[in-house]
Amino acid sequence: MSSNTLGIGLSLLGGVLVGNCMLPLRRIRTWPWECSWLIFSIVSLVVVPCALAWLTLPHWPALYLSVSASEMLPPFLFGIGWGIAQVLFGLAVVRLGMALGFTLVVGLGTVFGTLIPFFARHEASLMSRDSLMLLSGCILMIFGVGLSGWAGKLREAPGQMQKEKNYGGGLLIAVISGVLSSMLNLSFSFGQPLTQAALRHGATPSLAVLAVWPVALAGGLLPNLAYTLYLLGRNRSWNKLRSVYPDFFLSLLMGLLWIFAVAIYGLATYQLGRLGDSAGWAIYQITMVLTACAAGVLSGEWKKASKHSIGVFSLGILTLAVAITMAASSTH
Repeated sequence: MSSNTLGIGLSLLGGVLVGNCMLPLRRIRTWPWECSWLIFSIVSLVVVPCALAWLTLPHWPALYLSVSASEMLPPFLFGIGWGIAQVLFGLAVVRLGMALGFTLVVGLGTVFGTLIPFFARHEASLMSRDSLMLLSGCILMIFGVGLSGWAGKLREAPGQMQKEKNYGGGLLIAVISGVLSSMLNLSFSFGQPLTQAALRHGATPSLAVLAVWPVALAGGLLPNLAYTLYLLGRNRSWNKLRSVYPDFFLSLLMGLLWIFAVAIYGLATYQLGRLGDSAGWAIYQITMVLTACAAGVLSGEWKKASKHSIGVFSLGILTLAVAITMAASSTH
């Protein structure tokens, strides 16, 4: 298997995992959202990233001593931005509904996460075949996600539509969340000094990227933990944590699915070569959307949908499939 094929396969696998990582949340029995999110955040943003780095990187965490503060700061700050996006995403969905909120946040996150590293690091090759293929795939992705979101809106019953007064604020929150959500990829793309430090200390090239995640996700932990602790205090739901089974294990599974998806994506970018951090992100995000759509179909969300909404939804899926093919082709 070629390095390129392996990278595409890993990006697809990561997208499938992250597209399904919230499914355990549907089976939570007694815990409120903040209890599950507390366990999810600790597992996915602290425990597993540090454990993976400790197991795979020689001299971790001492290797960070060879990196200046100015080199450590970008991935950490980008991580904070991504963490804020996580909090705002929930607010956007409440105000706009899942279809429109998800479309805006994921669409903008994919576009900014793909294009910013591309223009920052590959500007000289802007007019190459691979670059134009990636940009075309990105445009198709925007169109496909938009069609999926429109189909979801058409599927909703009139009584589920959001009140007008919520729309403007919800739209602003969704746009901010979408832009900031791209920062997870930016923390990786601009965390190369940490990867280089791991290589200098003897890390395997394909695994050196794991040095970035403990720093970036520590930044992401701060907003998530702050908001979760606020809800735990406001709702007085600390006592719910005493009931462990099965909600703790479902929250744990949710965290494991998410962080392993992110780790797999990081490994994929190494295999994808020059455009790995841009094309890989596009493949990863589009696969996530397709997986979430498939999960919705399998769970019966579209059983009573109109033919018109199903037609728009199918066109959106087809467009996303073409977009992911073009993004994969740009890595050759």
